[in-house]
Amino acid sequence: MGMRRKPYWRGLGTPKTLVLFRTPDQWRYAVHFEAPGGFADGFLDRPAPSCDAELAQAALRLKAEEITHRELEVSWQSTDQPDWWTGIITKVGPLPAPDH
Repeated sequence: MGMRRKPYWRGLGTPKTLVLFRTPDQWRYAVHFEAPGGFADGFLDRPAPSCDAELAQAALRLKAEEITHRELEVSWQSTDQPDWWTGIITKVGPLPAPDH
């Protein structure tokens, strides 16, 4: 009987903040986690970089939920950098029950 590895997302910790910024070619993001710490980053396939920030913020929340396997509520704030936003995660849903 072999040992089953736990899914990567079970070791990520609790997501705390999201960072979203627009480049000429795409939307880039980072998801920051508390203990054990770390982050996940990348770019959004959709929406287009010309879209409204609210659409990209919604897409990033969905991406973060996909990464963490949790429902998230996010409060967005603009920053002093143009085309940059910070999302403070105000509510984190529970992890799914482990498979046995």
